[in-house]
Amino acid sequence: MKKIIVSIFCVLISLVTYSQLPEYVISNEWETDDQAKTEKLMNDWKNLILEMDENAPRTFLLTEMDGNTVYFGQSFESLAAFEKWQKNWNENFRAEAIKKFREMNGENAFEGTNTEFVMGHIFKMRPDLSYVPDGVNLMEELPKNPYRRHVTVDIAWGERNAFEEMQKKQRQNDIKLNNQYITLVLEPMFGGEDSGDYMMVILGESRAAYFNGLEERMKKRNADDEWKAMREAPVGTWIEEESLMITY
Repeated sequence: MKKIIVSIFCVLISLVTYSQLPEYVISNEWETDDQAKTEKLMNDWKNLILEMDENAPRTFLLTEMDGNTVYFGQSFESLAAFEKWQKNWNENFRAEAIKKFREMNGENAFEGTNTEFVMGHIFKMRPDLSYVPDGVNLMEELPKNPYRRHVTVDIAWGERNAFEEMQKKQRQNDIKLNNQYITLVLEPMFGGEDSGDYMMVILGESRAAYFNGLEERMKKRNADDEWKAMREAPVGTWIEEESLMITY
């Protein structure tokens, strides 16, 4: 009976943890010759959204650390919720927000930055493949860990089920080894890297903290027979890695 109660408690904790994840993440990708200025201007726009609309979704910026890209992102419970919010924003707030933005930054704020829109992205969150340790309040941890390691994975034709099963086994293995970190797995619905089937987002307090944590996790994993057996038959190819910093 005690084991049953503990198991039920663990399931309930997991449900609470993963219920914190949004269903969809929508972002617009921009390239710029002046990343610092573009980031500042987009942060001003983000703040206007959050200040003017009390029902605004979680809105954030992602800035590439080793490049010239800035992502403007928002998360929603559904695509219908995104469409509803966007319609309300455009009808009731957008014109006034543009006016305030120009008062803050001038009529030609982006002049000289050569900021260009690249493409939009829509990702669906996969809680079943993500790893958030039990008892962790994800909404509290997100701003505490502003570093993001994005890993794009390509899966061979017909291997998606095998990859997902492997991801779930690796998550259980990390639970067994008491590896404390957060990985969010997203599936591109539109956009994403070419040939990318999944994107893994690993959180860290900083780039150095991420790599230190990874080193500690790999020490435990490499000493574990189950982990070594899984790594002997890898599924999926890492085709892109990038380091970013997030601003809420």
